[in-house]
Amino acid sequence: MDKLPSKKELMDSILYVLLQTDDVMKTADINEAVAKSLNLSDELLAIEDANCTGTEFSYRMRWARTELKQKGKIENVKRGEWRIS
Repeated sequence: MDKLPSKKELMDSILYVLLQTDDVMKTADINEAVAKSLNLSDELLAIEDANCTGTEFSYRMRWARTELKQKGKIENVKRGEWRIS
């Protein structure tokens, strides 16, 4: 993939990753599994976001998880830990 995925692609991938386990997953583990499943290059993963709060990928992943949470598809068990609802 030569560009960062859309929010829908990220959301679908997050759900796929979380469905592969019956356990809670940490944010970093979800991000890593999604990046791997979408075959994202190190260069794409290193792009800084406009707000200088991390990478563009992690920023988009935060929004994708937030939307999935608002739709009731995933739960934030505690800070930095997620599972399928």
